[in-house]
Amino acid sequence: MKRIAKHATTNITFSGLTGGINIAQSPEQIGETEMQECENFIYDQNSKRLVGRGGLSPDTLYSFDSDIKELSYDVGTNTVMSFLEDKSTFSIIDGAKAVNIGSMTGDSIPTTAKFQNKLWIASGAKLQFYAFDDKGIQTVTDSPLCDICFQRFARLFLTKTGDDNAYFSGIGDGAYWKEDTNDASTKQWTEIGYGDDGDIIGVVPLATDLMFLKSSGKIYQLVGDATPDSWQINMIASDVDPIGLQCATNIGSSVVFLSMQGLRGLATVQDYGNIAAQDIGDNFNSLITTSMVSNPRVFKLKRHRMILIRPTSDYRFFIAYNYLLGVATVLRFGVPITSIIETANEIWVASGKNIYKWDKAYTKDVDMAINYKMKPRDVIGSNELLVKALDTKFTSDHAGIATVSTGKLSVNVPTNSRKKLRCNHSTDCISLEVTSNNRFELDHIAIEVADL
Repeated sequence: MKRIAKHATTNITFSGLTGGINIAQSPEQIGETEMQECENFIYDQNSKRLVGRGGLSPDTLYSFDSDIKELSYDVGTNTVMSFLEDKSTFSIIDGAKAVNIGSMTGDSIPTTAKFQNKLWIASGAKLQFYAFDDKGIQTVTDSPLCDICFQRFARLFLTKTGDDNAYFSGIGDGAYWKEDTNDASTKQWTEIGYGDDGDIIGVVPLATDLMFLKSSGKIYQLVGDATPDSWQINMIASDVDPIGLQCATNIGSSVVFLSMQGLRGLATVQDYGNIAAQDIGDNFNSLITTSMVSNPRVFKLKRHRMILIRPTSDYRFFIAYNYLLGVATVLRFGVPITSIIETANEIWVASGKNIYKWDKAYTKDVDMAINYKMKPRDVIGSNELLVKALDTKFTSDHAGIATVSTGKLSVNVPTNSRKKLRCNHSTDCISLEVTSNNRFELDHIAIEVADL
């Protein structure tokens, strides 16, 4: 008791950890709201608070005879498309029974675009479309080969890995691919980057323009309108090293994309050229670039202001980038995930042959426990520190236990209430860590300490 009373105390409080993961600085130098580790937490779409993620439904929503290659969602018809490894394709309208509507022409992960009340499909071979009728998928036999499709200038346009050209359909008709040099409303094409031997690996809109990302490390801007004479192509960035087919997406007035250096962005600026590349993932980029594969994936969850990045060959491991806050956390799922979509009011994930629902109502990933972990900044003093008291307050819909460790001290506390306890141990570094198999939100952790 004499030891406790002898030293003046101070309180160190951890709360509102809105800074995400920062592994670019030493543990004791990161910001008060940043963390060394943060696993299976995301930022709430409404409150922006750091919350434990929900789990995956114990029962499958849908199961198929072949593994799922990709999911896509059309908001206008509330239709989920499920593309399988054996090329068969299923349509799920308004959550009804999955209906086989045909097969893809190609082997690539398909990209889709909505145009003329049809869903257009590019899978590495001939263009296809689905008109949401009993005719199923139809193939446009005179189209160019394509693995990216997009809608712009009242036309459908296509690109294909290995081809430097972008092809535009006739105005108002995505199935019209006949060229007439005397008629500007027919099929058109333009070369993206004259003399650039890189492949087009991403196409994304920025304001009124189109950005083309190439494997050569360069990004080109297409400016103009529906008239080919107005088209102008400018190289706006080089040596940015984008990676992965369609690993770019727009977020408001900017674009984010994966590169070999990590997460980067394009934004409009006032300088001449009006668009510039910038680094946006400095705090967590080593999580992306370490063991990065040549075919990473990016999934945008617009309502949750979140981009999920799978950078490695581990299909359970994702970086969750909240683009509203500009911060990231790590997610580790209990099952390998190949595709993620946001429907009108749910999130669906594909794993193997199955589709699951991802929701905070579930406390496990199917039947596997979820491991939650957060580790904020380390605290060091001018001398050794005396830890005198610990005060924790967590919020949860379910009663559970979390383990709080300060380095030498490890105690179990409830995840749905406040807990205060006295202690008396010394350490040269307070390295706080919270782990649990129960979903919770951190309200605060307060540590009473004194310098010895």
